[in-house]
Amino acid sequence: MNEDIIEEFNEKFATVEEALKYIADSQAKSEFIHKRDIAEIRASQDRTQKHLEHITKVLRFNIEEYEFQEDKITEAGNVLSRKRKK
Repeated sequence: MNEDIIEEFNEKFATVEEALKYIADSQAKSEFIHKRDIAEIRASQDRTQKHLEHITKVLRFNIEEYEFQEDKITEAGNVLSRKRKK
């Protein structure tokens, strides 16, 4: 097994310096991809947070509007029941 690895290494790289450069380049690319992924995740989380805040605001408005309508209906019912008693 080790001989296969050594043979593959010798086929791929002429010198150890080339292998080290390949490893360094691969690591730099990996770090770049990792940082890009983190940035995309943060942007996605920010968008999700904004959507949640908007939904919360809309729901709060609807709930307040519903409560206001309920008060108006109750008030109208009270007025009508007083008129009916007369």
